[in-house]
Amino acid sequence: MFYRVLLALFILTGSVLLPVSAAPAIGDLEVDATTASSWQELVKRSELIVIAWADSAGHSYPTRHTVEQGKLVNYTQTLQIKKVLKGAPPRLLNVVSTGVEPMPDASSPLNFKYPGPLGEGNYVLFLQPVKGTSYYSITGLWQGVYPLYQGRTIALEGVGFAELNQLSLAELELKLKSAAP
Repeated sequence: MFYRVLLALFILTGSVLLPVSAAPAIGDLEVDATTASSWQELVKRSELIVIAWADSAGHSYPTRHTVEQGKLVNYTQTLQIKKVLKGAPPRLLNVVSTGVEPMPDASSPLNFKYPGPLGEGNYVLFLQPVKGTSYYSITGLWQGVYPLYQGRTIALEGVGFAELNQLSLAELELKLKSAAP
């Protein structure tokens, strides 16, 4: 009887039980594409800096936006954290990035603005939270991606910071500590 009265009360008053705030759909998320002016700013703007393994598995979510060459798509990937260099990541670290489908040619300038998901491999990643979600995005887009090869960082040509190129992990940790205020 109590539940019938409660149900009638909700119907009569027009009350509906809805969550106070719903998380935005992944296709509606906007990744911060602001670049950093220096490697120190990259460090400062990153809530997390991690060494992580990215695999090619992920999901794609169409956005409502298009560019001349195709449709913008948000991708999600779960990273396997190997070492934390800054911050306290959640147990499962999910990254969102924006890309174009169909994928543009390698020479297209769209690849700098919409990099899409990471390829499989080990990386040093500079990450920032995506507001209102549990996701992270790469700080400065490609500026925050440093593949690891034979235990050393690789600064991506034309976008990475030379000061972070060819560092061992011990050298990188010292460099990051020197940027701390």
